[in-house]
This record gives sequence, structure tokens and C-alpha cells, in this order.
Amino acid sequence: MTQGVPLNLDAVPDSPYAAELLRAQQDLRFSPEVEAEYVRTHLLDSRLLIRVTCTLGAVLAAARGVEQTAAGFPVGGPAIALGLVIVATVVLACLAWSSALERRFLPFARVIVPIRNVVVAGCITAAAADGQGEMLMILPVLLFGPFFFLGLSYRTALFTGVLTAASFVVYAVLTGLALPVALRAVAFLLIALAGCAIAARHLERLSRTSFLETRLISQLAQHDTLTGTKNRRVFDEHLARLWPQAVAEKRTIALLLIDVDHFKAYNDAYGHQAGDDSLRRIADCLQSIVRGPLDVLSRYGGEEFVAMLFDVDIEQAMTLADRVRRSVHELGIEHRGSRTAATVTISIGVAVIQPSPARTPRGALQLADQALYAAKIGGRNRVRVMNEADYGMLVTGVFNLERGTVTSARSWR
Repeated sequence: MTQGVPLNLDAVPDSPYAAELLRAQQDLRFSPEVEAEYVRTHLLDSRLLIRVTCTLGAVLAAARGVEQTAAGFPVGGPAIALGLVIVATVVLACLAWSSALERRFLPFARVIVPIRNVVVAGCITAAAADGQGEMLMILPVLLFGPFFFLGLSYRTALFTGVLTAASFVVYAVLTGLALPVALRAVAFLLIALAGCAIAARHLERLSRTSFLETRLISQLAQHDTLTGTKNRRVFDEHLARLWPQAVAEKRTIALLLIDVDHFKAYNDAYGHQAGDDSLRRIADCLQSIVRGPLDVLSRYGGEEFVAMLFDVDIEQAMTLADRVRRSVHELGIEHRGSRTAATVTISIGVAVIQPSPARTPRGALQLADQALYAAKIGGRNRVRVMNEADYGMLVTGVFNLERGTVTSARSWR
């Protein structure tokens, strides 16, 4: 749910974000791929907070070191402990401000923060046992950073909090801290730990849900709501983006323009709901065209689909097109109004060209459109291809199918 509006999870059945929303995040952990994306996004969103927190921590640790040195800080264990705290805090601050934040901060923080908290708990307990009871007020503060300010996961923060509380109990026994003082400190520490754990769990659940919904909304904006394929805007942007890449790499681009034969007659005979169902089934078949990460399939309008395949030759494109044509035919969707076959069929126009600076995506689409036109006037339920030689015959708005014959690009509509 986003602002009270339910999301249509069925519109993107292959979405990992929809799958995670359906799974309801009970364990506050996603599948590995989505989890890695969430962790990175959360880290970047918390970047400023992490940097400020780590900087303040380093300043406070350094100030404590200066204070203790000025007071005649003894050598030995306390000096080593304070030195470790200062070094660990400075390392975290350096990582937080470095360009390696995304790669290095969390792996180091998951180790450094629990160890630093254990050492700080020991320093605080020793100071309290030495008469500096006010130092015990810092104990609850040790929990806030891991839970809320350092970008750590809930599990890591909870582990750090429990470890901090347990360490304090052990140090209190070892240093002989007065029992009433120790009991009050433990009580406050446990209350703070419980409060932080409850609040942090709630906030992380909200954060994770918001992350999934934001990603899913972005996917929904790119998909056709009926068929689940990409929409035309996404296709146009993808083709425009891949065109210069194909020019630079000297790769081919194949465009497959696909039209459902006699679809108006199908809607008239069976109704628009049946027409929508058949389009969804056809779209499922067409998904097999998309093979690589740079390929895309979209609904181009009405009963028309278009696919862009990167770096395929004419034979490969024709094989894929004919295979998917037969697959749609074999669905066996009854079509009494068809003049081509007793079942629903498709016609496919294929254009395979080598992009160049002198050519445009618009011209390639027109070439595929003319190939589809040729498939239509050739009897439908077939594949027709246009290639490099045909591109030279292409002019704006018209295309010479045969010598001396000029036809409109959409005259068959």
C-alpha cells in the first residue's frame, strides 16, 4: 500500500519486489539480490547521517583522550583501551567520508562497532568504579548509534546492543562496581535496549516496505498494465539509448513489429474481456523473444507489440520470429471471425540493420512497419523481413515495395 492506494502486484508477476511484498518481510531480510540493492540504497540514503555521527564520535573520543592525558592518564590497560576506541572511531570516520563508503564501510562497521562498544563499556565501568558515576549515562548512548545512526542492519544493531549489555555486566563484576549502582545501570541499559530494539525493528520494516513499493511503482510505470510487457515510452527510450551504442560497437539491431491478425473481429465475436485475455496469453508467448539484457519487448499500441534485439543477424531474427509465430498459433485460441485460420494468429515484420550516424531509429521502425505490411498483404500468419538493401529504398512516409509501386506505411490499417 502507498498512501492508501493498493498496488497491483499481478501487473508485474516476474518482479522480485512484488514477490518480497507478498512474502511480507517477517524476517526483515530479502532474497540475496534484492537485499544487496536495499542495503546499498539504505546506506546511500543514510550517508550524511553516518558521516556526521562518525565525525562526532571521533571528536568525542579524541576529547576524552586529551582530558585523560591532561589529568595524568596512567599507562597500561586503560590507556590501551582508550587508544583502541580512538583508533576504531577515527577509522570509521575516515571510511564514512571516503569514496569507498559503499564498498568498505559496512563490512568494517559490522566488526568495529561491536568491538568498540565492548571496549567503551569497559572504560565506562572502570571510570564509574573509580568514582566517576556520571560516566554511566553514556551507556544508553552506545545503543543509539548502531540502531539508528550508522546504517547497520537490525540484526547487527541488536547483536551489538546485547553484547554491550552483557559486557557491562561482566565488567561490573570484575571491577567491583557497587551493587546498587550496577543494578540501576543495568536496568536503564536494558530498558534502553528494549526501546531501541522495538523502535528500530518498526522503522526498518517501514523502510523496507517503502523501498519495495518505490521500486515496484517504478516498474509499474514502465509496464503495460494489461500484458505486463514494457510500455511504448520505455521501448522508445531504450531504442534511442541503444542506437549510438550499436553505432560505436558496430552491432546490428533487429526490430520485430508484431500484430495480432483480425483482432477487431475477435473482439466483436468474443468481447473485449476475451480479447484482453488473449492479448495476455500472446504476450506470454512473445516473452521468449527477449534473450539478453539489452533486448526489450513492449506493447506498442492496441494489438501490436514490438521487440528490439541487440546484435542478432537476419537468420537469428527470422528463426526467433517464426518460432514465436508458431507458438501463438499453437495456443489454439479459437477465432471464428478470422479469415486466415480457425485460431488466433500473428503477423511479424522484421527489420535487421546496422545502425550508422546517418540512420535513425525512426527509419528502422518504418522499415519494420513495411515488413509487417508485406506480411499482411502476403496472407497474414507469416514473417517478412527487410534488411540493408531494403533500407536504401526507404523514404519518409512511403516505401517502394516493388518497382514503380508506392504505398503508405499504414494503408493496411
